[in-house]
Amino acid sequence: MEMNTMEDWEQWVKLAREKPEEFERQRTAAIEELIMSLPVESRHRGRQLQWQIDGIRLTSSNSLHACIRMYDMLMETVYGSNGLLENISLLSSRNGPSERNHIAGKAIGRSRSTGKSGLLLEFRSKKIR
Repeated sequence: MEMNTMEDWEQWVKLAREKPEEFERQRTAAIEELIMSLPVESRHRGRQLQWQIDGIRLTSSNSLHACIRMYDMLMETVYGSNGLLENISLLSSRNGPSERNHIAGKAIGRSRSTGKSGLLLEFRSKKIR
């Protein structure tokens, strides 16, 4: 089962409520399909990430707790040591000032675990008439 539309989402929710074993089987199959669609060199990392997510789901007291823990994991990946933000900063500092200015954005929010600010990369948007 795909999940590209609101109707797809509603079908997943219905399946989870009415047939939890079938939901879990289809969820596992969909995840495996996604991992197999990754380039070969990225599949191992995809499986590692899914293993972490499954561990969070199994050890959380409820769905909201799992969601918060996954959010924290995402924030650590972006803002933590050797995270995306740090690597973008390293990349921009290796480039000349013109490229650094091109990559730089505005600081937003803070990671709860590290207290570091994030970057908002600016993109031009079309005006709505």
